[in-house]
Amino acid sequence: MQQATPSSITYSRPLIYSVLAVALGILGAWTLLTPPGLTGKADAVGYAICHRIEVRSFIAGTYQLPLCARCTGIYLGAMAGLGVYLASRRERAGRLPNWRVSLVLAAFVGVLAVDGLNSYFTLFPGYEGVYEPQNWLRLTTGVFTGIALITLVLPIFNQSVWADGGAAVAPLTSLQELAGLCVIGGLTIALVLVQRATLLLVLGLISSLGVVVVLTMIMTVGFLTTSGRFRTYTRWKDLWLPLLAGLTLAIAMIGTIDALRFSVMGTWEGFPLP
Repeated sequence: MQQATPSSITYSRPLIYSVLAVALGILGAWTLLTPPGLTGKADAVGYAICHRIEVRSFIAGTYQLPLCARCTGIYLGAMAGLGVYLASRRERAGRLPNWRVSLVLAAFVGVLAVDGLNSYFTLFPGYEGVYEPQNWLRLTTGVFTGIALITLVLPIFNQSVWADGGAAVAPLTSLQELAGLCVIGGLTIALVLVQRATLLLVLGLISSLGVVVVLTMIMTVGFLTTSGRFRTYTRWKDLWLPLLAGLTLAIAMIGTIDALRFSVMGTWEGFPLP
């Protein structure tokens, strides 16, 4: 990398060519080796992070969504939260929420953990659980956990990217703002529970995209840290190379898990129930 100035970031040609070559190789290989079509790629993303058990997933017509009900909720919640932060011009928010908001967000994650454990133990013969697991409940706990996830990841991303550490504001600054975002989360849940095939398909694809977006943000932070560009940038347009590297690393991770799982399972279907 060449020397950066506060207003401009330049990259050496060897670095640009190296990142482009690796990106082309990894993204190309993943595209060619995973199931065809947009839904096939979405399934491959879900295959890397989710059990994809059919009875624990929503079905759009005859198509099982790429992620189970809980994971669908998590990444729809993350995308809904990110959309709200972009619309409210908080995309550079560099501070974590205050303790009151953080406590509520932690409670969202705690409720998901309780519901997840209850659901998990019902897989064992003879155990019925404290209550009967339901996909609508998996979805609901997932959406609110997804809101918590993006509210944590976004400030960490901004603190790592921007020279000034990001804007001196949190994505959520008050319980009132959190309540408003929860309304958006509730509407997202309602859209899924309508269970119209076309709408479910779109939402399923968005949730799969959410996986890639969140992982790209995390991997971009890793790339910046290891390449010596931590807290260097001032303009979005200069961030194209780290974001491409982050996307490449995200797909590399997804593809590696895909390959390992497929080598064991021999199928792109979800885990079979006992």
